[in-house]
Amino acid sequence: MNWITKKISELKSKAKKIFKRQEKIDPSSSLWETCPSCSSINYKDSLVKQDWTCSNCSYYFDKPPLATIKTWFNNTGIFIEPPKGIDDDPLNFKTELGSYKDKLAKARKKEKQWCSILGYRGIVDNLKVHLVVSNFKFLGGSWSHLESLYFQKIVSDAIENNSDVFVLILKTGGVSMFTGALGLNSVMGAGTIAINRLKEKNILTVAVAQSKTTGGVLASVLYNSEIVILEKGAHDVTFAGKRISKNYLASGEVMDQNFGTAKEKISKGMCDLVIERAELKPTICTLAKIIKKKENHAVINEEQDYSTEDISREILPKTAEKV
Repeated sequence: MNWITKKISELKSKAKKIFKRQEKIDPSSSLWETCPSCSSINYKDSLVKQDWTCSNCSYYFDKPPLATIKTWFNNTGIFIEPPKGIDDDPLNFKTELGSYKDKLAKARKKEKQWCSILGYRGIVDNLKVHLVVSNFKFLGGSWSHLESLYFQKIVSDAIENNSDVFVLILKTGGVSMFTGALGLNSVMGAGTIAINRLKEKNILTVAVAQSKTTGGVLASVLYNSEIVILEKGAHDVTFAGKRISKNYLASGEVMDQNFGTAKEKISKGMCDLVIERAELKPTICTLAKIIKKKENHAVINEEQDYSTEDISREILPKTAEKV
């Protein structure tokens, strides 16, 4: 090795060490969000005020789970603690890309939650509401035995507190691949059983699918609920994606261009309503009050603030029209 080659090698080594020490830039720390639909740039503070909707084309960005919870409970919701003493990784799943335990630890540290769902309870419009919200940034919102056990605990809490309505805001990649058959059996079985437990106790179940709600969670949790709602503009709401689903088309059959969208689901009778994000809460509350026969319970005294009642009067004709 001559002195030039040696010098180049030393410089490369130093450069690698310098770049290795530099922190990676986290996209979530940016003050701006680019719209996937129209490519316009949205200021994050403005997105918060606009309920995470693009100011240019009204595309729905992923709404953070805590923002959804705040929309429902306005900082008055009670967090339901996850179960404890559970083996996070009974299969000891590892690949050349790393272990599941490491991925789980990183997701927990970054998102500051135990698994991909959060459970809260509270009073909304004089209804006892239990709310489950997905976090797609937590390993794609996938469900493993951890989510399954936590979900069962939230359901038990709803039964113990005699809840009126159990609401799920779902955005998930389905069953976690890291837990194999264990996760599949746990999610599919527990999801179906848990939803049926709520029905037996006359607790109304309402599931809302956002874009990218797929797989076993779609089949066992969303479609087992009594009322199925899709967020307006939702896409990739399907058990399997387009690439896999195309393999099951008959000879000469062409896939619907709206496959997996809210538009397709409502046209095929695979959901009850397609609703704008801002209408979700008032519509669900209005339906729950009608079904639970609590529409008159909001009147407490003559000085009652009738703003909520006015919202119900506005939203009911819209709901009836869509039904």
